[in-house]
Amino acid sequence: MNAMLDILCSIVIAGLLMLNLQRMNGDLVTRTYKGGNEYLAQSNASALSDMVNEDLLKVGYRVPGRKITMCDSSNFTFYADVDRNGAVDSVRYVLGGLLPRTTNPRDRLFSRRFNNQAADSLSLGVTKCFFTYFDSTGAATVAWANVRGIQADITVESLAPYDTSYAKSFVRVTVWPKNL
Repeated sequence: MNAMLDILCSIVIAGLLMLNLQRMNGDLVTRTYKGGNEYLAQSNASALSDMVNEDLLKVGYRVPGRKITMCDSSNFTFYADVDRNGAVDSVRYVLGGLLPRTTNPRDRLFSRRFNNQAADSLSLGVTKCFFTYFDSTGAATVAWANVRGIQADITVESLAPYDTSYAKSFVRVTVWPKNL
């Protein structure tokens, strides 16, 4: 009788250990996927912020006259000698419509157009991009002639969900170009 009780207790303890190992494995898989999605969202946000920051610092560089041609919440167009070849270049950032071909229902087209070349799609999971413009006192303005500072708020989400949730990353780029 004692042998049967020992075997039964061993089976119960082994079953509990197996359940614990399965739960631990499930938690590890969840953390791995969520961490990977968060890393991708943060990497994409960082890459976008570096590029936008570099461009915005050059607004008006070696440009006589009008330096900004459009400045609203989702479009920004400016002139600058971006590639430092002596010719004035046009750069345009646009937040477009929703992208139906991605799994994220909030994913939008974010593009950069350099001169008359085809627009470079910078989507990378961009769900929001909001431009704000400041005058010399730091107050918000929409008059392109008064713009002295530019702020871009960019929200990036992971391209694929894990368990119906998307990892999110937010970055704010604020620049006061010397040439404005």
